[in-house]
Amino acid sequence: MKNTLLAAAVAAALATTPHQSPAADSPADQLEIVTTAMNSLPDVIFYKDMAGVYRGGNTAWAALIGRPFAELVGKTDAEIFPAALATAYRADDQKTIDGGKPRQFQEWLVYPDGRKVYADTLKAPWVGEDGKVLGVVGICREVAAPAGEKPAQD
Repeated sequence: MKNTLLAAAVAAALATTPHQSPAADSPADQLEIVTTAMNSLPDVIFYKDMAGVYRGGNTAWAALIGRPFAELVGKTDAEIFPAALATAYRADDQKTIDGGKPRQFQEWLVYPDGRKVYADTLKAPWVGEDGKVLGVVGICREVAAPAGEKPAQD
């Protein structure tokens, strides 16, 4: 629920920014505003097109993966993650798209340094202005793991 509210608040803020900020006079200005807003959040944010190609995200997303942002955009899960994880992520994305509505679940995320965090993840169909589904957008927020919940052993 918290992620749903966060996503709604971010979407509302970003949708109204051009009308409230004279700095957003061009598409480039708008892109800069959206990018800095996403990078201001500690939550992992990413979005992929229908082919599963990452089209963007924030610096928290790049930190989770452990690679520079510029190396991630344009890549698929298969080019970034081990095969089993990439297959699971792609299947989960398709489930989100097929369901046509946001899905919220909890999962363990592993950082490149081995740190494991429990996350509340929200994935939703990424929908364009014309109503066409463009792909998937996701937000992962670190939360306290339930008592007794432990990450899988490697």
